[in-house]
Amino acid sequence: MLRSLFQAIEQSLGPSLATVSTVVYWAAILLLIHRIVSPIVRLRMEMVAVKLKVAESIMMECPYCRRETIVHDSQCSFCRKSIGLPLSLRAWHFLKLRRHPKWFSWTCWGWDIAGLAVFIAITLAGMIALKPWALSGPLQQLFIGIAILCWVGLGWSVARILDISTNGPIARLRDLVFSFAITGVMAVSLFLAVESRPMEEEVMWRIPVGEGGIARIEEQALPLPQGMIGFEYLQVDHELLGYHRVIPLAFLGNERLEVKHGGVEKWFLDNLWKHMHGYTERGLSVRSRVEQFLVVPNQSYEIVERDKQVYFRPAAAPAQ
Repeated sequence: MLRSLFQAIEQSLGPSLATVSTVVYWAAILLLIHRIVSPIVRLRMEMVAVKLKVAESIMMECPYCRRETIVHDSQCSFCRKSIGLPLSLRAWHFLKLRRHPKWFSWTCWGWDIAGLAVFIAITLAGMIALKPWALSGPLQQLFIGIAILCWVGLGWSVARILDISTNGPIARLRDLVFSFAITGVMAVSLFLAVESRPMEEEVMWRIPVGEGGIARIEEQALPLPQGMIGFEYLQVDHELLGYHRVIPLAFLGNERLEVKHGGVEKWFLDNLWKHMHGYTERGLSVRSRVEQFLVVPNQSYEIVERDKQVYFRPAAAPAQ
């Protein structure tokens, strides 16, 4: 189903997919940078304003001299004529432009700095986990770009919800609903980004099979009974850390032909065998497996690891 969705997106965008994904991705990166830098600039300006005792006032056009003026004591700063302001407007501006005590300002700044630090820490952790600098195609770049855009929007809305200096309860409730919605979009985008990654494969071994069903393993001959070859390997997994490794141990035919390992790898294998139960208790899964495959003479085969599975297939013919 997901593959059909990815194919539909690729077909609908066609050659412009790369351009669209690049624009979305870099736009998201620029907005993320702006989301981090703008609070820093704002905090700096607010601190400077408080230090210089800069105060906000009402600015309006004087109805008498028609000049923009700062209203002080209900008088124009130029013609000194009295300007009658409605009581409701004066009360609203008094509440909005009232001076806060210094301790309240420092509390707001400290709260904002702590929130910004948490946002940056989560952003860095997400970047390390997703590795957006090593994307595997325009489709994944598109989904990662959408996820970053959602993360920027989520940071903005959560900052408004947790702001202790302004917004009222209705505005906070609105931002909370928006945060839940954008979190869902971000989760779907990240899921699609992971699923759109092409399956990587690694050719672990190439096995030529000659006349009489004799396989060549590192210049050694291995007769195969009834055209069957066995592959014994050790599979090491850690679900929490995402660690996965397949270690070849031996090839099986009429005899067991062990795979030679170097000093460090041999020590690693011996250590795994000795402490297998202890590693299992710590979440490391160590399993010994044997796969058997049918082969035909005068054909070459490959043992391939793809998507944490081991596959056996005929080798592609070399290009002429």
